[in-house]
Amino acid sequence: MKALKALLSVILPCMALVVLSPSGGGQAAPPYLFVFNMDSDDVTIIDPTTHQVLGTRPVGFKVKWLADHMQSFDGTLLWTYGLRTERVGGTDVTKVDVIAFDPVALRVVKRQEVGRGPAHSVVLTPDRKQVLMNVAGDDQIAYIDPATTQVTHAVPVGKFPCDLHLSPDGRTAYLPERDQDTVSALDVARRQIVKRVSFAKGSKPHMLRVSPDGKYVWVQDAVSNMNEILDSQTLQVVNAQPVGKVPTTNAWTPDGRQSWVLQDGDNVVIVMEAQPPWRQLKRIEVGPGPGNVSFRPDGKYAYVTVGGLNAVAVIDMSKLTVETMLPAGHTPFGIVLLNVQPRL
Repeated sequence: MKALKALLSVILPCMALVVLSPSGGGQAAPPYLFVFNMDSDDVTIIDPTTHQVLGTRPVGFKVKWLADHMQSFDGTLLWTYGLRTERVGGTDVTKVDVIAFDPVALRVVKRQEVGRGPAHSVVLTPDRKQVLMNVAGDDQIAYIDPATTQVTHAVPVGKFPCDLHLSPDGRTAYLPERDQDTVSALDVARRQIVKRVSFAKGSKPHMLRVSPDGKYVWVQDAVSNMNEILDSQTLQVVNAQPVGKVPTTNAWTPDGRQSWVLQDGDNVVIVMEAQPPWRQLKRIEVGPGPGNVSFRPDGKYAYVTVGGLNAVAVIDMSKLTVETMLPAGHTPFGIVLLNVQPRL
């Protein structure tokens, strides 16, 4: 751990990189990492071509779960959520707003209350005509019109829907219903739950991600500390294995060969095979409170927010070791890679 902290001031050069524009223009552009800091309500900008921290700017909202695989950038605005506390009848109540953030101007351009939080995921449908958000405190999935930020439909689901992720074709949304130990599949067009499976009582499935090929749903259990892999069509468990303490999310490498599992209650990122038999390949120590991970598109580096160190771990993907730590704001958590030029 001392070695990790010592790396905070180190910035190493790396090879240049360009990515294709997500807006569909096909023009090459340099990417930037946007690191959202929970407890300082700001965003830190990092140049992944040089690993230089360019600056930190206030944003005025708190977001925890924000990552590339949510695909919530529409080419102009980054769609996410903001958590806040409101005093209602003498009791503090968590409220959640849908937020459209301009990553060029580094400001919120749209904001609308949706319901009782927390929320964990905001996703765009592939046609970009709808924004979906899990509203855990209201046991609902909210459908939001991105033009007006108004909720058009509120779909009742199970107790405490703790996450949300779409199949690659956008037809099915998967969600863990934490407080009833179930995982469900939602038909996005019909706005109906079409399948639900039960997990072990008290296991608390609370986060999940759909594999890039759409075949599997990886589910992290908060209490049993298991990573369970489901067949996306039947929702039957095809693999289950213990990982770290309080596993919280996973993400696939750009080549699709590995899935990295992060755990909120541990200091490690677990690198697993993305296909059967799903072996655990390595545990990378990054520090307390790893949050989300972003991968450089060329597959050379990964970036993990480490809330307990107020830093971002830069991982050499050829060696699967931490190369350096970059300073961020207070409790960095969300991280996305966008090919826009922020006005710092």
